[in-house]
Amino acid sequence: MEARDAPAEPDLPGPRRATTRDGLALLIRALVPDDRAELARGYEQLSEESKRKRFFSPPPRLSPALLDYLTDIDFDHRFALVAQVGDAPGGRGVGVARWVRDRNDPTKAEAAVTVADEWQGRGIGTVLLLTLVEAAAERGITAFVADVLWENRALLDALRDAGATVGPLEPGVARVEFEVPPAGADLTGTAMYQLLVASAAASS
Repeated sequence: MEARDAPAEPDLPGPRRATTRDGLALLIRALVPDDRAELARGYEQLSEESKRKRFFSPPPRLSPALLDYLTDIDFDHRFALVAQVGDAPGGRGVGVARWVRDRNDPTKAEAAVTVADEWQGRGIGTVLLLTLVEAAAERGITAFVADVLWENRALLDALRDAGATVGPLEPGVARVEFEVPPAGADLTGTAMYQLLVASAAASS
């Protein structure tokens, strides 16, 4: 019997330090399987509204199968980052951002961000999304897609104004698509930056 090659180790992005607009120090790092328990606890601490924005029909808790899915990250087809408070390992996790490539078009990926309720409104979602965009561009992704409830008119209007395409996905849900800038692009002051701020404000 021929020996099979061992699965390739994921190419984890290195941790980086960041600061939010109000001066909060963060460590942005790769999500790893050891985050499973904290991910489950963090979900249970989210408000029902935050859960609904993220999952639309949220379960009361994350099942083992869903936790497997959320922590099975190869950092190519499935990518996820954690934001921790402080600038050293071991701080409290307060947010997660992730993307998953489209099976039919690997240049597109579905993106999402979630920030703990008590840490919302401080720019953590924006930092996560900007980091997520950079990683996506480096890996050949040219467009992000995201699902947004139609009732969130303010966000959808902001996304359209920033150049995103908004269309129907299913009853009550819109599909938003926007271009990812090339790696190394300066997003400050651009329509893309404004779009990320709007997305983070609604998702975080």
